[in-house]
Amino acid sequence: MFSKTLLKIRQLRNDKNLTQEFVADKIGVSQSHYAKLENGKVKLNLATIHKIASVLEVNITELMD
Repeated sequence: MFSKTLLKIRQLRNDKNLTQEFVADKIGVSQSHYAKLENGKVKLNLATIHKIASVLEVNITELMD
């Protein structure tokens, strides 16, 4: 099951035409690890959410709403 946060992350990434590989590189993880984060197979922690928000150029509250 996907959380609203995961859906927003995926939607924003797609809206900005960013690949999983690009975001993964910017936050310092492998593409496969990032895919697991985005698919809910690995839990997101607050530090990672902050990094993703920065890459997506949004406020963390936009991802958490």
